[in-house]
Amino acid sequence: MSVKRIYFNLFLIVLFGLLIRLTGIDKPEGLWNDEYISWYISSKPLFSDFINAVYNNCHMPLYYIYLKVWTFVFGDADLYLRISSVFSGILCIITAFFAGKELKDYKTGLLCSFLTSISGFMIYFSQEVRFYGLLTLFSFLSLLFFIKLLKNRSLFNYGCFLLSNILILLTHTIGFVFVFFNIIVLFTYLKKEKQITNQSVIVCCSVILLSVLPLLPFMYKIMTSSYISQFWSDFSVKKLFFVFSDYISPIQINIINTPSNLKDLFIKEGKLHFGYLIFGIIPIFITFVSILTALLKKNIQVFLIFLSAFLTLSVTTIASLTGKIVLITKYTCEIYPAFVLLTAYGLYSIKPEFARKAMISVLLGLSLFYILFIPYAPQKLGRKEGHKIVAELIREENLTTNDEIIFLYYNKNRFEKYLHTENLKIDSVTKYNFQYKLLKNPENHIEIIQDGKKILYDDFKNGNSDILSSYMETVLFKNMKKNTKFAVVSLKTVSFLSEEKIKKLTEKEDAYRKMPLLFLVFSHIKNIIQKEADKNLKFVGKKEKGQWEIYVWEKI
Repeated sequence: MSVKRIYFNLFLIVLFGLLIRLTGIDKPEGLWNDEYISWYISSKPLFSDFINAVYNNCHMPLYYIYLKVWTFVFGDADLYLRISSVFSGILCIITAFFAGKELKDYKTGLLCSFLTSISGFMIYFSQEVRFYGLLTLFSFLSLLFFIKLLKNRSLFNYGCFLLSNILILLTHTIGFVFVFFNIIVLFTYLKKEKQITNQSVIVCCSVILLSVLPLLPFMYKIMTSSYISQFWSDFSVKKLFFVFSDYISPIQINIINTPSNLKDLFIKEGKLHFGYLIFGIIPIFITFVSILTALLKKNIQVFLIFLSAFLTLSVTTIASLTGKIVLITKYTCEIYPAFVLLTAYGLYSIKPEFARKAMISVLLGLSLFYILFIPYAPQKLGRKEGHKIVAELIREENLTTNDEIIFLYYNKNRFEKYLHTENLKIDSVTKYNFQYKLLKNPENHIEIIQDGKKILYDDFKNGNSDILSSYMETVLFKNMKKNTKFAVVSLKTVSFLSEEKIKKLTEKEDAYRKMPLLFLVFSHIKNIIQKEADKNLKFVGKKEKGQWEIYVWEKI
């Protein structure tokens, strides 16, 4: 195959990847929580609120700076915000080609590029207003120059390798795990082979340390703050499987959390469902065979790439096991480039030829079929927690300035992109202030989060809350004018437990221990509000859209 033909094929792969990522990109539900945070920070004035907003976030600042520049040039409409991630996603496809080419040859580069182009994981996060696409791009660049340094220790390769790893540190809070093992694995091998001196190692490490000195305030703030964003899930072994499954399968299972029961993927309404078996299990089986084949080739470059990724995943798994993070695919995206590159290398190493061609055809064919013809393809997935839904529900209920609205879980400023909240009477019960609605003299926030199940046990068990009930009846409902409405807006994914279900959980020690506190809290608050509203007001109705629901009452 001529070089001109190879680059023409790369162009077609990139074009296909672009078209897929632009399909369905303007999500009608709007931005959901994580995306909304990205917009919210980037929308702040540059030299005052923006710096403060970045500093108070739990992630590194580079992505928000990137998005700030992007919105300055293109505006902050949802469509343009999502295109900022498409841009980095397309660069990943191109960089994947050069990484594969550097490791083996042009064919491996094209296959690596094509796998990245049709990856459900990469497609989904190329439409997400978050830093994962940009982070994966930096990881691809790090991998590319990791391979280059194994072949040629030029100053340019050193510089690009160090720069790409610095960019990872500037983007992801836990990116230091990947960067640490990347450097340790590479420099240990080069030192062993006497291809790098102690002085060079010291210089390289010093460059990285000096480059990330501005991050120290951010790191200090993150390490000393009480973030409760990782509350919703415990570690389970199946999460490891779904990480790799999401990398290669077009079906995205591990975006937020894995299913509680694996059999739910195979049995639908009592009948055997072959969807995940075909589009999930088969691709991951082919991938594992390919990676095993790659490792059996005893190529030192392949082994070092695998070792760096394996050590990174091991530490991430331990952090998840100890409850520090939730092990979902997007939190491990630094190792995606190694995964897809080893898959491409291994596929082209499979013998005999007919087996190699069959496995490549099946893997690519299943992914293409799912992406092009299945309604649940990653580019067609909506954002069911999108905040635009809340604005639509409130407008549909014709709620006015005289009506009372309570938002559960999110503060009202989380909807200001789509809803003029200053014209509405809104109260918010959030994960940071709920204790003041439930307790007379609450402990500080950290103690409530740590001991909340013990402190609120009796209220959960008895299905009551004297403080909240009194507030609803004597303060809120009593002061409402005749014919005005009261509405409560809740997120179903955090307030899904009925009063009866909560009572049963309190009777089972293990089940009560495993249920996250915030699920109990917001389900409990919603149940209390509904009971008090039913006693004092006339129920008008309930509506649901996506993961949101609104209950409306009227004072008569």
